[in-house]
Amino acid sequence: MRKASLIGSVILYLLLIYFIAGYIIYPLIILVKESLFQEESWFAVGFILYNFTSIESITNTLLLSVISVIGSCIIGTYLAYIIHFKRLKNKSIISSLILIPIATPPIIGTVAFLYLVGDNGILIRLSELIAGSKIIPSLDGWTAIIIVHLYSFYAFFYLFLSASLKKLDHSLVEASYTLGANKVKTFFSVILPHLFPAIIGASLLVFMASMASFSAPFIFGGNLKFITTSIYYNKINGDTVVSSLFSLLLVIISLISLIIFTKFRKKTDYKLSSKGTIRIQGEQSKENAGALNIGLVTLMITIILLPLLALLYLSLIPEGALLRNIFKESLTLANYINLFKDPAIYTPFLNSFKMALVTVALCMLIGLIASLQITKGKSFFSKITEIFISLPYGIPGTVIALTLILSFNTPNWITIAPLVGTFIILPIAYTIRNIPLFTQSTISGLNNLDKSLEEASYSLGANKFYTFRKIIFPLILPSIINGSLLVFINSMGEFVSTILLYNYATRTVSIEIYSQLRMYNTGAGAVYGILLFAFVIITVYITRKYLNERIAV
Repeated sequence: MRKASLIGSVILYLLLIYFIAGYIIYPLIILVKESLFQEESWFAVGFILYNFTSIESITNTLLLSVISVIGSCIIGTYLAYIIHFKRLKNKSIISSLILIPIATPPIIGTVAFLYLVGDNGILIRLSELIAGSKIIPSLDGWTAIIIVHLYSFYAFFYLFLSASLKKLDHSLVEASYTLGANKVKTFFSVILPHLFPAIIGASLLVFMASMASFSAPFIFGGNLKFITTSIYYNKINGDTVVSSLFSLLLVIISLISLIIFTKFRKKTDYKLSSKGTIRIQGEQSKENAGALNIGLVTLMITIILLPLLALLYLSLIPEGALLRNIFKESLTLANYINLFKDPAIYTPFLNSFKMALVTVALCMLIGLIASLQITKGKSFFSKITEIFISLPYGIPGTVIALTLILSFNTPNWITIAPLVGTFIILPIAYTIRNIPLFTQSTISGLNNLDKSLEEASYSLGANKFYTFRKIIFPLILPSIINGSLLVFINSMGEFVSTILLYNYATRTVSIEIYSQLRMYNTGAGAVYGILLFAFVIITVYITRKYLNERIAV
């Protein structure tokens, strides 16, 4: 039995090594080779360093990431503060609505904003109808991209800071007031330092996501240049070396940022430690939110819902109505009926669903082995595993797609047949991108595990496999499901890697939405968006309900 358990452990660790070496390290080596060791490489380096559009791509990407972090931090911190410290009616509903952007695939959020405030957008037409003239200009370029980013990313700050505020000892806040400090001084002297680690964590996530952002710059960017769009345009124009160099540059910038944020976060971790039992502020002792805060929160909830309502409205008016007076059009289910009559509608959904399931399965298999190894101890293998499993966290989806194309367009020692153009390359790309999310969730569960239970199992004669199956796995199941849920949501609406890797047979929902948009089929595009959003929300609801009822998270 012990021999079988040992053989099983060896096989699993070999699988982990195969994944890290074959699908993370090898593609990056190929990227470096394609970037720096080609005949035209140094010409391309000169092109990037001295070409105005290249410099513009780099500065725009960095500027967008910084603006996204600062703006999202302000919005997320304000909402977390109000929800935690003020008394509001329907607080649980408001908290759920605030988190809608996290459950919205990026391509849906971007397209919804396009239908709302783009040329001939609903909000623009409505303001024109009411005022008699166009008082709100259609949004594009920097304004639109920043709005989409703030909409998509503020919820990460809200989530992180809300969790941190629940650990705040309210007696410290009261002590500050007792000593004569006002609310502003108390916030900056007591509350903000407590939130600092959470702010760093959320900043890292938002900064990396902004660096990797493709959908908003691609749809709203126009003539603006960003690194991710430069990678895409150079790739489709056949300039692989320049595309690879941009990818390498993005990897380097992302990794430097990842290292800086990680070191900064480690320095602030100790500030979370406290002695004794913390005192939580009771709901009844909180102040009323006040008219100004209620008005601001209502405005934000309206802004959160507007893009989705716009998408729903467009799905219910006839195709081509955007070119007419959309407010005189009758609502109809024709777009839904026409789409469901077409047997081809199911192909993108089935592709997305199958790819998401395969991705979740791969993340669970590889991510679980990696998480167990990382939390096992401080061995060299554990440290190496943590570094390389976390590495894709700092690599944008566009770059991951490009490295897979360069690495697997011909057979090699990792794969017998070329992967480019096949179904499996998409779930592999999604797995590489999402495995850090899964492992972080699982590691969190493993770190909270009572080690004495595991030791008791061993002392009673159980082997590692039995202990894992009967003790460890049931206890970390909520973390596994939460991590899987994040992976599933990201994979269902994935667009950044997909646009470089798909073919007609493997097109996904996000690609279909983009295709409908390019053909000016706004109704069909909106229906696809609504169906994808509904599918994701239902999945999240069922999973959360299962967790709450069966596992009691």
